[in-house]
Amino acid sequence: MFVAVLAHTTLYAFDTGIYLKSITFPANYAVGDYVEFVGATPMDAGASGNYEISVSYTRGNLATAATHLVIVSHANPNVWREAGRISSSPYTWNANSHAFTIDCNSEYGNVRFRVRAVAVLGISAPIIVNVKIRSINYNYAWTEMNNTGNDQTVNKFMPMTTDWSLYVGNPYLANGAVLGLKVAENGFVGIGTANPQSKLAVAGEITAQKVKVTATGWPDYVFRPGYVLRSLDDLESFIMKHQHLPDVPSEKEVLSAGIDMADMNARLLRKVEELTLYIIRQEKEMKEMKALVGQLAEKMSDKK
Repeated sequence: MFVAVLAHTTLYAFDTGIYLKSITFPANYAVGDYVEFVGATPMDAGASGNYEISVSYTRGNLATAATHLVIVSHANPNVWREAGRISSSPYTWNANSHAFTIDCNSEYGNVRFRVRAVAVLGISAPIIVNVKIRSINYNYAWTEMNNTGNDQTVNKFMPMTTDWSLYVGNPYLANGAVLGLKVAENGFVGIGTANPQSKLAVAGEITAQKVKVTATGWPDYVFRPGYVLRSLDDLESFIMKHQHLPDVPSEKEVLSAGIDMADMNARLLRKVEELTLYIIRQEKEMKEMKALVGQLAEKMSDKK
């Protein structure tokens, strides 16, 4: 006989999902000054942290706000890293005019947050930075801190996630969603592919009005004195043997490894420039032949 057993559910009344704090920086604060203001305790093995940190402050009559996101996992190192912004409301005239940022040290068993000054912006007055932390996952407790100092060595960002996927579809339909976008741990981005192998991998067709590709070099050297142009006999011999132009990848190579658009455009331009030189050379030879034919015609006419 089958007996259904309901799982026991415990409501953790001690979970404190929200933390609020106002921190005052003095009028003479400097870039790098920080206030380490709170510690957090993720619930599951101290490793299930997922925190959204918002800050806001006023300078003169203009307000600035930003929201940051960090994750905490197991056995994280004792390193201070800047929390990446997921939203930003800066001063109206300057999109990068944030004066403060959030740092996180996700050391295992000792997770801490601090506010750090990244700009002074020319106003000499005390500034109150309002901070709100929302624990998206369960959090046991907050530990009040008030450690101050100056640190201008932070040059790394705190991860927001290990990887990220966007699945799209219509929930009205019975079929499953399709993968629209994938961001891997190494920063590679895939569109329509779950395993991007480059900075941007697209599984399918791309439609664009304009594509700009930067190149590291351009074959203007073909027109400079001293450039050695193959003879047409040598070129014909190469084509007959290899079935493709010199310095141009073969069909087998393209099917195997694809092509680098910038490099391929440069190679094709080089061939066009070489072809132009062949045409100019042949034009000169034709003019010389016409002149020679004209001279012979004149001699034949004189003999008559």
